[in-house]
Amino acid sequence: MVKRRILIALCAVLAAGCVFPNDLDYPRVVGNIVSLELDGAKEVRIDAASRQVSIVLEEWADINHVTVKECTLSEGATCEEIGEWLDLSAPLKAVLHTYQDYEWTLTATQPIERYVHCTGQARDAQFNLETRSVYVYLPDTRPLSQVTFEAMKLEPEGSRIVSTTGYESDLQHLTLATRAVSFPLTLDCVMERSFFVEWKDEVIEWHLKALQLKVSTAVSEVDAHCYSARVRGIFASGGSSVTVEYKKAEESAWIPATDVTVAGVGVTARLTGLSPGTGYECRVKDGEEVSAPVPFQTQEPVQPDNLNFDAWHQNGKVWNPWSEGGAQVWDSANKATASFTGSATTPDESFVAVAGASKRACRMESSYAVVKFAAGSVFTGQFVKLQGMGAELAWGLPFTGKPVSLKGFAAYKSMPITDTDASHADLMGQPDTGHILVALTDWPDQFHVVSSSNTYVDFDHDPAIIAYGRFSLSQTTPEYVAFDIPLEYRSSRTPRYLVIVASSSALGDYFTGGRGSTLWVDELELVYD
Repeated sequence: MVKRRILIALCAVLAAGCVFPNDLDYPRVVGNIVSLELDGAKEVRIDAASRQVSIVLEEWADINHVTVKECTLSEGATCEEIGEWLDLSAPLKAVLHTYQDYEWTLTATQPIERYVHCTGQARDAQFNLETRSVYVYLPDTRPLSQVTFEAMKLEPEGSRIVSTTGYESDLQHLTLATRAVSFPLTLDCVMERSFFVEWKDEVIEWHLKALQLKVSTAVSEVDAHCYSARVRGIFASGGSSVTVEYKKAEESAWIPATDVTVAGVGVTARLTGLSPGTGYECRVKDGEEVSAPVPFQTQEPVQPDNLNFDAWHQNGKVWNPWSEGGAQVWDSANKATASFTGSATTPDESFVAVAGASKRACRMESSYAVVKFAAGSVFTGQFVKLQGMGAELAWGLPFTGKPVSLKGFAAYKSMPITDTDASHADLMGQPDTGHILVALTDWPDQFHVVSSSNTYVDFDHDPAIIAYGRFSLSQTTPEYVAFDIPLEYRSSRTPRYLVIVASSSALGDYFTGGRGSTLWVDELELVYD
């Protein structure tokens, strides 16, 4: 009996000394926000890797009370902080409970467009949101006693400017007067004025101050392409005789521009019929006043290698879209799929857009690669490595040109969507879509797309996107169709990278698409103006 008591006591001591690791060995189940739909949200970006949800609200939304229309959490997860509505006026911490706790952060921004447009404005108005003050700039040739306001927006969409109060002079008396607001409206702005805005149930007061600037005739910006250029300038007079002139650098005779637009003290001219790779000069002429000439260089119409997809080589099971030892422009995710299902992106010699010896097209097919759906794709850049259940891709080809479009030929076989992630489950059975997209960016380095952490390019809001265009195919085409994707420029900055991506399933990044969907792309060409 004594020995038995000693044995029991020894077991108790060992247990207290952590011989046994846990009372229960709980499974590790990650708590994720899979999808989130909010009333008044124009964008919701979910980053599972950093457990961040970034929300962009419409102007009219109430950031203090945002209705949750739908929220999908990973299986078995619960969250008390995400209910019927959210207060997003400050970053919201939300804890998802599974067997463990996972803290997420929901952050909202609400950009509001504000503007004041006046006749003859020298520069854009500036806003101080803390003091609700706005500064309007006019050239020193225009009197502040008669400022004509053409349009104004000071608060969110749906607000209304109802009245303005300010001191007005009749050269003998100075009177404080209140006027109803209806644009266009001419006001005395020698002294500061107040504008009153109705927004929901309150009236908000803004203070407006008009300032004069010394304006000199000058060229302010030149955006040069291959065969054309856009010149912007400013001038000091009323603009009745303002124009833009240009010439080749080595010539002496100036040529007046024919496509000229004047707004306020700004002038814009589009120059056409220029020679590529050539030095030019331009200037603004305002009556007898002429600005200093500004030199600029037109670009060369550069075409990257292998846009026709004729060059390929094979390394084991992996097809690579460039010739062995040649320059690499394109890559694919073949290194991730070849071991399981073979290369999803391959050359096609039997179905090409332009017949001829050694002609090939790029064929991309969607399939199920053992554990995940995988779309066939090709992109400018390099495959980096496998990353978790996905791949890491470096997007972007060094490039400084400014094409206006990407043209080529494409064919598509659309299959019903057979695989989806949780956020696209409602698309099951719908026709799959292939797409081709093109973008010019000035990222400091290539963008690394990582599918396992949902790290993708935000083509709609990334400030480094200079120009963007996209072409989609949602129906089967028995033959090739010609396409021409216009590049919509958002900035005149010089690009650093060219991104072209084609995929047999447009939602392949989200492991969503139809097995067997196939996209052919051939004979691409950048178009310049």
